[in-house]
Amino acid sequence: MRKVWAGLAVLLLLAAAGAYWINQSASGIPGFYAWKAVTGAPHAADKVPVNGIELYYEVYGEGPPVIVLHGGTGFIESMHYQIRALSDAHRVIAVDSRGHGRSSEPAGALHYRDMAGDVTALMDHLGIAKADVVGWSDGGIIGLLLAVHAPERVGKVVAIGANYDVSGIEGDFSSLSADDEAFAAARGMYERLAEDPAHWPVFFGKIMTMWQTEPSITEAELQGVSAPVLVMAGEFDSTKPAHTEKMAALLPNGQLHIVPGGSHFIPLEKPEAVNAAVLAFLAE
Repeated sequence: MRKVWAGLAVLLLLAAAGAYWINQSASGIPGFYAWKAVTGAPHAADKVPVNGIELYYEVYGEGPPVIVLHGGTGFIESMHYQIRALSDAHRVIAVDSRGHGRSSEPAGALHYRDMAGDVTALMDHLGIAKADVVGWSDGGIIGLLLAVHAPERVGKVVAIGANYDVSGIEGDFSSLSADDEAFAAARGMYERLAEDPAHWPVFFGKIMTMWQTEPSITEAELQGVSAPVLVMAGEFDSTKPAHTEKMAALLPNGQLHIVPGGSHFIPLEKPEAVNAAVLAFLAE
């Protein structure tokens, strides 16, 4: 029974996420496209071959480089509030993670470590020796992995709604399917952006497997991170509060920031609060 209730909790959370996606599709994302049309942004948009896939990225603004990484089943546009805010004083490199958006999908499984490797390969391609990283959910996990395994490439990391171990997430994903209404909006954007819109069920299955088995960053690895890390979450995030607090405490240069009244989707529902905290942290 506990597993059933956990599954229902996840489904309700995802249904709320779907509502946010729909709202953004009706206002925020078209506004982002309009902003790009008016400003001439992005300055660059391309696909680059890395690690056996084609990785899509966009570049905005000028200044110190910041890598922006979306969450699972998301895409660059998911982070449009943060891209616009950061691009005023930074060179923002926004990425569609492997299998997501306009990036191609590997034949095998999806892994966070591979996604982190894609980021460093893209940095090599762009001639970026070191950058700050702002990531939401899966993107935050990728940021943590970069801080652990490629510390020389990372300045500061913002990890929003991220977990370092599968035990840190409320609920159970095993009962969810690609046809669940909670994923309708994400599925719609996938079908719009992906090379093969009909591939959604396969992609979804890979994501579910990854969420159930990864990440597995150890406490010792977190304690060895030298980069300053802003650990951010909503007050009602699906990442367990104790897990979020422990992550911030384990990181030698970790800071904890909880957004009042927010859920896992604070980059969309509380963009002003998120952006203010991110910009202040990067400016320190």
